[in-house]
Amino acid sequence: MSKINYILLWAFFQLFLVGCDNADDLLNQHIKDGPLVYAGKIKEMGAQSGYYRIRVNLFPTTDANRSHSVLTWNTQGDTKDSMRVDYNEANFDPIMGGYFKVIEFADLQGPLEIKAQNVDKFGNKSLMESISANIYGTDYVSALVNSPAKVSSKVDKVTFEERVGAVGNIISYEKIDGSFTPEVFVKDKNYPLVDAKRGGLVRTKTRFLINETDIDTLDVTAFLETRIPTNDGIAVYEALLQTSPFSLDNERLAVLRQIEVFSDSFPKASFGQYLKAGDEASVDMEYTTPILYAYGRAFDKLMDEVQHTDVAYGSVAVWLLYNMGYVVKTPSVTFGIDVDHRWAEKLEPYLDFICVTHNHVDHAHVKLMDAMNKKGKPVLSNFYKKDTKYYSEDAKNFTIGNIKIRTDITDHLRDPALPKFVTVFRIECGADAGNFSMLHCGDSGFRPTEFTKVEGPLDLAVLRWGAPRENDILGTGSGQVEPKYAILSHLIELRHDPYPNGQASISQTLKHLPGVKCDNTIIPFWGEKMIWKNGQMQ
Repeated sequence: MSKINYILLWAFFQLFLVGCDNADDLLNQHIKDGPLVYAGKIKEMGAQSGYYRIRVNLFPTTDANRSHSVLTWNTQGDTKDSMRVDYNEANFDPIMGGYFKVIEFADLQGPLEIKAQNVDKFGNKSLMESISANIYGTDYVSALVNSPAKVSSKVDKVTFEERVGAVGNIISYEKIDGSFTPEVFVKDKNYPLVDAKRGGLVRTKTRFLINETDIDTLDVTAFLETRIPTNDGIAVYEALLQTSPFSLDNERLAVLRQIEVFSDSFPKASFGQYLKAGDEASVDMEYTTPILYAYGRAFDKLMDEVQHTDVAYGSVAVWLLYNMGYVVKTPSVTFGIDVDHRWAEKLEPYLDFICVTHNHVDHAHVKLMDAMNKKGKPVLSNFYKKDTKYYSEDAKNFTIGNIKIRTDITDHLRDPALPKFVTVFRIECGADAGNFSMLHCGDSGFRPTEFTKVEGPLDLAVLRWGAPRENDILGTGSGQVEPKYAILSHLIELRHDPYPNGQASISQTLKHLPGVKCDNTIIPFWGEKMIWKNGQMQ
């Protein structure tokens, strides 16, 4: 036992001697070099992401001897893995109040840890600091998605859907001549289009700033191509305006038949939805639905022309708006008959009075009637009791300025369920209008016995669609009229199902045309204007 204790004691003594030697070495080293010194540390460190690059921001503590910082990172291959950042004016950002360095990477992308260590003028080093950063590259950009771009129905603007991080869009679009506009960057949500080609393309590319502190924006790799909406009804209606209601040549007939195709394919329920929709939605439908384009364009055309047409003395301008709705302008007065349209109320400022043959929605527009009545303008009818002066269920004569009006009361299309339902209006327009006279028959029964108060020669008769019974009032006998011109109307009223289930079709009207007992019978269409001058319509 004593032998074992001796061995342990000897081993401990040897270790003590070695420890004393090491302590002596450390003491000698401290006496020779002085105490261990660290450089001033990095107080704060930041990183900003970019495309194949990052920016490192350094905020060192105050140190009179500071020299530079060494940035290091771990990479594979031959890529440089360290960089020196000198604490000098070139690397100082006065706005940020710190030093920075942008590190470029040829093909490195994704997350990366950056370490930084300060070094002073004597080569002393600080404690190590680190921060993680993300490097954007093709992998990241390939996952970005363009903001959807919507072209307005009028093809006058593009609206970009908002996306998180999106700062704008690059855009170019196809023009009418087939060329594309130069690419431009836009920050706004909406961008105007000028002379854009319907059916052409809008090319857009979204630009992102993923984080507010990023040093680079990122563009989506590929352009988004959005088709500019087209509407076959535009070309057809504009072609109609190049024809004349006084000449049923092949060109006009082809256009009218195409309009009927548009109408037949448009359900009356859709027209009801259009009428109930808000203003913006209704306009969108007009510019995307062929038959509604004609409907809306007709109103715009009439509205503009009513305001800007100067009617010469002895002349009259007559417009067909829709269905059996007409606007008549003389040198001294403008009035409407059976004016019905989605936008009819807008006509109030330009009308002096209106006549309404009967209380059906395709002939009576309540909002227009109320607007007229509110302004104290006459509303002549057999049902609108708000205007007591011009309301009459019986035949009656009226004088408004130099306009003289005679009325008679008829059944509705000879329907026994609707007796005395329709007022027919004979209007004498006075000397300044060349004594122009017209008769509007509405949806009357066309029985001569119900036209005795309005009989006699006249310049213009507004019939329906020329059905055989309409001839019963044409002639020189009692209860008959002898017009110089007759107009066939009530064509494709969109609240009705296509012929033969309600609508007066264009095709059937053309079949009726030869049998109408008036040598000058014409078939105008929505928005068209006719001029009465020197005893003739033109």
